[in-house]
Amino acid sequence: MPFSIRRAGLWAGAVLIHVQMPCMAMAQAEIVAKVGRLANLVEQSLANQPEVLAAQAALESTREQLSGSALPLNNPELELEAERTGINSYSIGFSQTLDWHDKQDALQQVVQTRVDVAEHQLQVLKLTKSAELLHAVGGMLTRRRIRHLARERADMLTRFVQLAEKRHKVGDIPLVELELARLSLAEARMEQAGKSALLVETGADFYRLSGIRLPEEIRLPEQLAVSTLSDNEATAIARQHPAVVTAQGNARIARSLILAADRVRKPDPTLGLSAGREDRENLLSLSLSIPMHLRNDFSSEVKAAEAESLQAEHDADRIFRDTLAGLHASHRRFRIFDDAWQAWSSLGRVSLQQRLELLERQWQAGELSSTDYLLQIEQSLETRITAAELRGDRWNAWVEWLSASARLDDWLYRTAKEQ
Repeated sequence: MPFSIRRAGLWAGAVLIHVQMPCMAMAQAEIVAKVGRLANLVEQSLANQPEVLAAQAALESTREQLSGSALPLNNPELELEAERTGINSYSIGFSQTLDWHDKQDALQQVVQTRVDVAEHQLQVLKLTKSAELLHAVGGMLTRRRIRHLARERADMLTRFVQLAEKRHKVGDIPLVELELARLSLAEARMEQAGKSALLVETGADFYRLSGIRLPEEIRLPEQLAVSTLSDNEATAIARQHPAVVTAQGNARIARSLILAADRVRKPDPTLGLSAGREDRENLLSLSLSIPMHLRNDFSSEVKAAEAESLQAEHDADRIFRDTLAGLHASHRRFRIFDDAWQAWSSLGRVSLQQRLELLERQWQAGELSSTDYLLQIEQSLETRITAAELRGDRWNAWVEWLSASARLDDWLYRTAKEQ
């Protein structure tokens, strides 16, 4: 007998696993599909985003400057001279200023660092615009949900007023309760209009960011989770953030400008060679000229570059600190909203729907006055709106976390590739 019970238990467990695995696979496929649509939306929007296109053009400009910086700084000069007097003379000469202190190499290092910084600035801009776009998507869907709830509220109160009018005719409720129901319906319709107007404004904000209208099939994935974050992990993530890397690049540019300013201020010699003829005599001359920085040695430019380098170092430290603080804050914020959402998902949704049905049955049976019914209905619907706002806050916190950790692209496109 125990053997049979054990076999039955194993069989039941196998059936449960067999049922759960397809459900889990379907849920994962749904998540992948939702994230894939978001990834396509972000990619399409960034491809036509004016600020991103301007940053790409700026990057190409910097790359062209890098190509030019590889060329010599000074070109040779040609000089022709002819004189017709009692004695005819003419000459031709060439002169070349020498890059004696290798200024070209110092300037090329500056431009190379600027190219690297421009590339990271483009990454920062794309990350920022992607986060703004996903925030706008969340705002649109939240406003749609709230508008839908406002419409449900108006429809529910419309039905309630119709029933109240019938009950008033037969004397079940007084006129004051009927008028209260009508006032509640008027208020619900005004609120519905306000929610619809907010949705229009949110849609305009989304269009300004993306240049397109939000497709109807876009949905937010429900399963969002972050792991624990240690101080060492947060520090490592913050140091790799494109904004921090950009700030450190600007500090490197400032340091390289010190060397460039020091070399540029040093005088370079100019060599000249000319040949000519004066009457019947051939002439050949060699010249050397060196500027003498006696009245101005241009050291102030070097000191200014040193001060700017120090400023850039402090800016890099500040941006790192801000990034690290934002990383910790976004992580904690998401955990708070996620815990609240999970609690609502497991208890609030079912209990609230059951409460609405129970309230209507109690009112229909005369166990609840119209005033109490309207009050509790209003509270219940406000709870549903608050839940919709909580879902939107959770999504915004998730996007902030992805942006603060620079994992937004990885989450979007890595999940999308799982299709």
